[in-house]
This record gives sequence, structure tokens and C-alpha cells, in this order.
Amino acid sequence: MKVLRLLAGVAIGIVLFASCNSAKKSSQDTASGRKKDPEAADAALKIGIMLDRLATDLVSATTGKADIFRTGEGINITFQPDFYFESSSEQLTPDAKSLLNEVSGVLNRYPYTEVFIEGHADSSGNQLKNKKLSESRAKSVALYMKSQGVVADRLAIAGYGATRPLASNETPEGRRKNRRVLVKIRANEKKFLASKIQIASK
Repeated sequence: MKVLRLLAGVAIGIVLFASCNSAKKSSQDTASGRKKDPEAADAALKIGIMLDRLATDLVSATTGKADIFRTGEGINITFQPDFYFESSSEQLTPDAKSLLNEVSGVLNRYPYTEVFIEGHADSSGNQLKNKKLSESRAKSVALYMKSQGVVADRLAIAGYGATRPLASNETPEGRRKNRRVLVKIRANEKKFLASKIQIASK
């Protein structure tokens, strides 16, 4: 699966993620190991508490203008293009920049997280253009976050076009839901544990 890595100085390069099956197996192996290792289990609990706090801070910062979900892996934020972008453009609206200021401020308080930004489109129109636009919109969000102090090596982007719909493209509402930018926030376990952040596990 290809993603684009945001590098210093606005450079974007292609990187490869491990296959889904390998990631799933690794996750299962890690979970199994944690059951046998009290220290690993405690670390996982602390990471979960940290992500819960981050999710709460993001909800407060976005004031209902973005959909925020706590998942088993981290936190997902869904931004709808109707609010975030000019029509058929990757240009961020003033309202979007204002909200991304708040989101970036929260992320800067949690430097031991990684941010994966995905652009998605509906199935109407030229699909090649839709894919490019979805990628450009993800890039715009990443670059704006970078301008607000989010370190570049925490950011990665991908544009999926219409290949990952949330709803049916047969209705206007379904197409609206499919046009989105999805921000996935995940803990960098190594950085978090090295940070010596004191988080109570109870």
C-alpha cells in the first residue's frame, strides 16, 4: 500500500507500509506476548490512557466541527470537504485553517504520536482526477499541520480516490460522506515509552 511521506522542506516521497496480513499477525503476536509480560501489558494500558486523553482534547478543540472516533488502534478524525476545501480544489478554507490550528496545537502536546492523512473521493467524474485531488487534499492538510509546528517526520499522506467508500455513491448523501479526509492518529510506542511520561494506569 503506497503512502507519501512528508519530508522537511515540503518534500513528499513514497514509502511502503507492511502488508495488512503481516501487520495483523504482528499485532496478534504482540497482544499474545503482552498477556505473558506484565510490563508490556502495563505499557499498553498507559498508551491507551494517553490516547483517551488525546481524543478528549481533540473533541474539545474541534467543538463538533469534525467527527472524532476512538478506535482500537488509535484515533480517527474525519474532515468533510464541504467545510475544509474550496469546491473541486485542494485549497483549504479559512474555517478549515482555523480548526486545523487547534488540532495541530493538540498534536504538538502529544509528540509521541504519528499522523496518517488519507484523502478520499466519491465515484462521480473522472476517477484519475479524483484520485489526484484526494491526494492533493491530504497533502494540503499535512502541509498546513507542518506549518503549525507538527514535525514533518510524524506525517504521512495517501490519496485513495473512490476506492474506499463509506457509503453508497448512488445518493447525494452517500457521495458527500465519501468525499472526505481521514486523519489517523496512532501512538509511536517506542517514543512514548522513552518519553517517561507519567500516566497512571488506574
